[in-house]
Amino acid sequence: MQSKLLPLIQSAPENPSENVLSEHVVFHSPVRDYEGPADVTHILATIGSVLDEIEAQDELIAERQLVTLIGVAHEHRHMSGVLQETYDALGRVEQATLILRPMSVLLEAIAAMRTALERAPLPSTLAARTR
Repeated sequence: MQSKLLPLIQSAPENPSENVLSEHVVFHSPVRDYEGPADVTHILATIGSVLDEIEAQDELIAERQLVTLIGVAHEHRHMSGVLQETYDALGRVEQATLILRPMSVLLEAIAAMRTALERAPLPSTLAARTR
């Protein structure tokens, strides 16, 4: 089994397959939680845009759950992390958690994410502004 989220981070497709994310998907990042396919797809693509690389190193598989150990780089500074995915009965991601370390590099990546999200806000943020 391979991660369903890593390809969304690595290649940032415009419209991921509806079979990848549950309509109630929740993504727990190191900073906050994101809910719904539109926001989760956007945040994953944004993460991919600020990282130099993200690669699977190992996987731990359980029933309806996958834990992927990952290697990540931001501005050529390396981090290690864990991407945990839980799947619904249809095999779609319904919960995911990303954990990264060390904190010094993570804080730099978070600052880059903040800038990227100012340029391209989450779909839910844009929708809230038009109400």
